[in-house]
Amino acid sequence: MTELGEVGRPSVVIRKYANRRLYDTNASRYVTLADVASMVADGTRVRVVTAAEEDDITRQVLAQIIFEDQDGDGMLDEVVLTRLIQLRRHPERGLLSRHITGALDSFPRPTGRKADVVPIDRRSRRSHDRARAEARIDALQRRLKRLIDEADKGDT
Repeated sequence: MTELGEVGRPSVVIRKYANRRLYDTNASRYVTLADVASMVADGTRVRVVTAAEEDDITRQVLAQIIFEDQDGDGMLDEVVLTRLIQLRRHPERGLLSRHITGALDSFPRPTGRKADVVPIDRRSRRSHDRARAEARIDALQRRLKRLIDEADKGDT
């Protein structure tokens, strides 16, 4: 079961069963959250539905992937998450969503080409990649905080 993805790539429909198992209907196999994260990172559009009712739960599963990040403390700190929860009922939350999307779009996307990888030893490369990722996440958090602060000023 496929649909046309954003960049002409087929999307993958994943069924989530009551026992929390995820089933890739394209590959006819069970997958993990890490597998789904890899698909998304590779540019595949993923749609997750409940097996019984076929309710779309894609957003919940993608959020789960972000919040269950095994490498470190996760992408978003407690302050940003708290403010996002506080703003979820804000009348202009769509504007905030567009600002966040714009902030994310300003980050370069990995191309997946081997030519983009600097040939350094594996441990050093992991450390370098992690430092770059942390710097980008910190910059994103600062930008999100500024956007949230600007939205707060508009409330008063």
